Amino acid sequence: MVRGIGSSWSSIPGFAKILLVIQAIAIAVLSGWIYNEYVNNQYLQVYLFSLFEGKGSLLAVIGFGGLVGTALVGLLLKAGNILGEIEHLSEKVGTGTDVKTITYAKPAAMLVLKIAGPEPRDEIGRLHGSMQRWKERSNYQE
Repeated sequence: MVRGIGSSWSSIPGFAKILLVIQAIAIAVLSGWIYNEYVNNQYLQVYLFSLFEGKGSLLAVIGFGGLVGTALVGLLLKAGNILGEIEHLSEKVGTGTDVKTITYAKPAAMLVLKIAGPEPRDEIGRLHGSMQRWKERSNYQE
């Protein structure tokens, strides 16, 4: 089986899983620590306010762009994984040698439809078609 970018959690080696868990715990602890420090340290609040003064909307746009970008990358990776599964689907299908024939007692009547021209794509084409249909229906003679 070919491992793609969108591999499942079970295909990740054990040491990598442990490393991911340790990193997640470190990020959570450091985020909690910096939040607690910000709430209780007035000097840090003033420093961060002066550092980001007037740049709040820029940071919000960059953050939102990062969020959208991350979501799109995730969707593309998932779509690639699905396409990979679809690509190998034909290998799972049998040869198709089991063919059944169906016979009918009497043939069914077949309806014949009038073939119409293609639908016009713009307003002038629709107007022209409408005028032609009106002419045909009213038997207009010149």
